[in-house]
Amino acid sequence: MSDATLSQRMLEAYDDLTRGERRLADRLLEDPDTLVLKSATDISAQVGVSKATTARFFRRLGYPSFKTAQKIARSGNEAGAGRPPLVDGLPRKAGRESLAEHLASDVQNLVRTIEALRTDELNQAIQSMARAEKLWVVGFGDNYPLAHFARSLLIRIKADIRMIPIGGFSVPEEFASIQPTDAMLALGIGRKTRSLRSLMRSAVHAGAQVIYLTDQASRGGPEVASVTLRCRTRGVSVYESVAAPVSLITYLCSALALKIGQTAIERMQFIENIHDEWGDLVPGDL
Repeated sequence: MSDATLSQRMLEAYDDLTRGERRLADRLLEDPDTLVLKSATDISAQVGVSKATTARFFRRLGYPSFKTAQKIARSGNEAGAGRPPLVDGLPRKAGRESLAEHLASDVQNLVRTIEALRTDELNQAIQSMARAEKLWVVGFGDNYPLAHFARSLLIRIKADIRMIPIGGFSVPEEFASIQPTDAMLALGIGRKTRSLRSLMRSAVHAGAQVIYLTDQASRGGPEVASVTLRCRTRGVSVYESVAAPVSLITYLCSALALKIGQTAIERMQFIENIHDEWGDLVPGDL
């Protein structure tokens, strides 16, 4: 079994885990190297649970023991993959070799994200967005560029796309027009804000469908999202990778266009006609 399979098992079992077991899952999802490098005693102390809880956690995931899970993880040779040694907080390597490691890590993030995603949840997300009268895209802080990217794709195929936050406008006033017939795409990669979680809870309370696109360490849950789609975002040095989130956003928007069908095609063609009429695009090389 590879580390990807371990991550998938933790994600599938997450809602049924105890509070202590969830802390273990959060730690291992955030840093898979922990299982390879630490003993059961060290991991238990680091997370703040008993050794018995750690042993029970791995049995719940289908392993005979912690030692078995650790041996499998070590044999998979995944420890430290794509993480160059750091000097003063910066990678030692530079140039083509470092770029190759960066690319390999991003490919691994994409593959493991796809392996962990469930087809029924993807279909639910696409169906919810297709049926929505208004589609809200939400991203605070570092997630704002991802939200902006998502909206730039969605506005080409669907008319009423709202974005939160909007500079100079109060979020509660913007949010006040949400309806049970709406859907929300919420971006929560890396550091989450209290505003994001509050907004998602309020959207669920209003009866809207919430699609939560986040990283592996996030909990999700029906109180904040109708469906949670998790991406692997492990970076090779000082930044998290957004290769998987960007790819998943692109896929969702493409699948949504196919789901909407002729209406999406006609809208895209109408937009192209406006560009041609206004002459906004520069033909050929600049």
